[in-house]
Amino acid sequence: MAMPTPCAAQGSQAEPTVVAGAGAVVLPEDVLRDILLRLPAKTLCRFRAVCRSWRSFLSDPLFIAAHKSKHPGPLIVTCIRDLLGDGGGTVNIMDLSGHVVRRMTTSIEDATLLCTRLDLICVTGQENCYTNGHVIDPATGHTLALPYKRAHVRAFFSYAFELGQVVSTGEYKALRCVSVNSWSHGSEPMISEVITLGGGGGDRHARWRERPCPPCPVTSASKKSVVVNGVVYFLLDFGSHRFTYSGDRVEPCSVACFDLETEEWMGTLRRPIQVRSFVESFNGMCSYSDLYCKLSLVNMNGFLVMVQDPLAYPLDLPLDLWFLIDIEKCLWDRKYSIAFQYENLFAQSLLILEDGRIAIGASNLLRIYDPVSESYTEFQMAGSRLFAIYTGNLLSLTSSFTSKAKRCATCGCYFIPEADQHCEECMWHLYWLSEDPYSEYHKSRMPLSLSVTPLFPEK
Repeated sequence: MAMPTPCAAQGSQAEPTVVAGAGAVVLPEDVLRDILLRLPAKTLCRFRAVCRSWRSFLSDPLFIAAHKSKHPGPLIVTCIRDLLGDGGGTVNIMDLSGHVVRRMTTSIEDATLLCTRLDLICVTGQENCYTNGHVIDPATGHTLALPYKRAHVRAFFSYAFELGQVVSTGEYKALRCVSVNSWSHGSEPMISEVITLGGGGGDRHARWRERPCPPCPVTSASKKSVVVNGVVYFLLDFGSHRFTYSGDRVEPCSVACFDLETEEWMGTLRRPIQVRSFVESFNGMCSYSDLYCKLSLVNMNGFLVMVQDPLAYPLDLPLDLWFLIDIEKCLWDRKYSIAFQYENLFAQSLLILEDGRIAIGASNLLRIYDPVSESYTEFQMAGSRLFAIYTGNLLSLTSSFTSKAKRCATCGCYFIPEADQHCEECMWHLYWLSEDPYSEYHKSRMPLSLSVTPLFPEK
């Protein structure tokens, strides 16, 4: 594709130039292309508004692919709740220097970010349990509102939710585990449900489909589940009253596995031996509930990692990262043991950079740890609590939500069509507004369910 030439005046075009002293120098096409490839996506999105030829060139798939190869990321996603407003939040996509390259707002109450590693972002409400999930494509600004209801159960309680991608087909699938009785305390099996979103399978399966029950109780607690290479891993709930499940004892620190491609449970993984014997080795100074609070699961560079958070006084134990090396033999390797620091309490390990440094998301901070010098570089991320990794391309113009997805006439998001022009969330608020037209709460959540701040004006 030929290099673009910005319009000098209406009805005429001029070659791209740079001013040098009193004259103007025409840049060769290959030089200008090389310059554009070095610029961040946020700047190039604004350049698309220069004229049609620039928009066409900067939207070309070959240029987008070349730009992606020069800017592989990673990009960090955070969600900051609006505690003083209507309860929504702001989703920010940032580089490793803390610079915001994309900003979105959501009105989902108690907005909670799902800790994914995808080219999509998922935001839920009420700690993943009670409200719809919204899947967001940051590149296009499109939002898909996942259906909440299920036809064969009138009322249920969601305990776990994850979004991932099938490696072989590229399909996006969400998995949720629900219980029809919140007071069962594990005596009744949970129900697993799967929904397929776009990808190789389109939207023909975009309904919640009931699948086999999980082998043991799972939980929606933050950082207790993760998707790695198309498999969902859940840390089993061994730290509460749900210590038995249908008469079977839950083995502490073990992990349940669900294959998104086959939509079947794969059984459970035994935990690392040292983690397994942690409680016994400290002679009552640490309980199983304490250990459960200290463990989390994370996808680090395509590996399942069990993170054991540091334990403060009187032990001052380190932050340990256990990598799953062999899933068949349940072999774990403690590749990193980071000396105790209070800033790492309840932190979220994110990824390993190409130079071996480790990115750690802490409260209001992004910490880059150098294991060689054992030093940190920190960047402010005010209001951040949970983090995700964005692997997509912000220059892409291809929508992830295709075929039968429908656009809500009220809030503008995409949704799985049932029999109306509105998504479930808007239907709910419209219903209560019809019952109470003066409800300020439901008025405040209409008409926009999710809005995206544009990077450049539409033309």
